[in-house]
Amino acid sequence: MKIVYISYKNIKALHPCADQLRKARRLFGKRKRMTVTIKRAVALASRFSFNWLAMKTLKGQARQAYNAAMAPAQQAYDAATAQARQAYDAATAPARQAFDATMAQARQAYDAATAPAWQAFDAARAPARQAYNAAAAPARQIHDAATAQARQAYNAAAAQAWTHCYINQQTTKG
Repeated sequence: MKIVYISYKNIKALHPCADQLRKARRLFGKRKRMTVTIKRAVALASRFSFNWLAMKTLKGQARQAYNAAMAPAQQAYDAATAQARQAYDAATAPARQAFDATMAQARQAYDAATAPAWQAFDAARAPARQAYNAAAAPARQIHDAATAQARQAYNAAAAQAWTHCYINQQTTKG
């Protein structure tokens, strides 16, 4: 079987967002390239978005294979996180409504004014954001704890599916 590599340069050429580029830089460290293996990808799954990498690197049949491989993981993730998401939405609804009401008032001030209105908008928005963040924090912690295992499984599945499809794509090129 042909050995397949990926490099930081390859990832950078895909124009990732700043966060993913930083993560890639940390993953590669001083290495120029890495051998693509399922074991390595699964080990890195919680530290890098293999789903993003799949969307950027897999084409044609490899993308179709990836999508098919990920369908059960996506369904499992959605099922595992649905209850936590509903609880989060319910817990944060009052804070969201208060935030939205404050934002509507701030938007009216903005629409009615010029440059000084920006200062009024920022001043009106800050306490609402702080109140929302404070109200949502416990729900976010519960949500994150409830979905952590599903996220890890999903990330590992994405890493494994990408690795399989990427290796297959690279080794079947003309």
